[in-house]
Amino acid sequence: MIRRLFSEELEIILASINREQHFLYYSYLTFRKKHTVHYGHYSEHGELLGVAAFLKGLPFYAFSVYPVQKSFRPQPVFALMKQELGIPDGAVGSFIVSKDRWAHLSLKMDVTKPPKGIWLMKHQHPGDLPSQDEAVFRLGPSYFEQIESIMTELDTMAFAREELQNPFYGVVHDQELIAVGGYHIYSEDYVELGNIGTEPAWRRQGYGKKVSAALTHEGRAVTSDVYLNVLEHNLNAVRLYQSLGYEAICEQYLVEFAL
Repeated sequence: MIRRLFSEELEIILASINREQHFLYYSYLTFRKKHTVHYGHYSEHGELLGVAAFLKGLPFYAFSVYPVQKSFRPQPVFALMKQELGIPDGAVGSFIVSKDRWAHLSLKMDVTKPPKGIWLMKHQHPGDLPSQDEAVFRLGPSYFEQIESIMTELDTMAFAREELQNPFYGVVHDQELIAVGGYHIYSEDYVELGNIGTEPAWRRQGYGKKVSAALTHEGRAVTSDVYLNVLEHNLNAVRLYQSLGYEAICEQYLVEFAL
């Protein structure tokens, strides 16, 4: 049986879920909850096998999965969601899942390309964090238009306009924003850095590191749980975050699949 889940059922899942092993889905249960719909896959005996969720408001079809049992089959769940949510034929969805859970799901998914490895990194070594550079400052509403422009230019697909309510930091040259960063999640529960980028003409000058350091300082002021996601093959970025005191704690895959 496959059906949409109720808020009370999501609260039960939240009480037992491991945030760092199911990092994306945890956000769907908490800070992104008001924009999500969740569907559960049940056995014939009423046992929950797994959940698939959809996040509204992004320029791509953003899903998340929470496999509970090895027998969870996400493709039929996605098929029902496609029908009930009015997703067009030929659409491509995506989700991020931990490596160990993907080992069970991989044979049950119609992927459109090989999955990409993504590290979930956590700030573990505050002593490695350099002092905040005076060239980096918190950006007020007058910079929001420039922030959105850079997000579009850099094709940061995971950026949502409502994230402008979280702090953004940047570097400005001649009144033009040349480097910027913010948060996908900003709370006392945890912080997730994101939307970090530098204009092409200003790269390789250390601005990304300075912005990331400022964001980490700000994040650790509200919680000790500060995270970010980075593609495994982006070795320069991985080394940069390691130099700031981050450690890789969970290997994940970014999966794109046919709906």
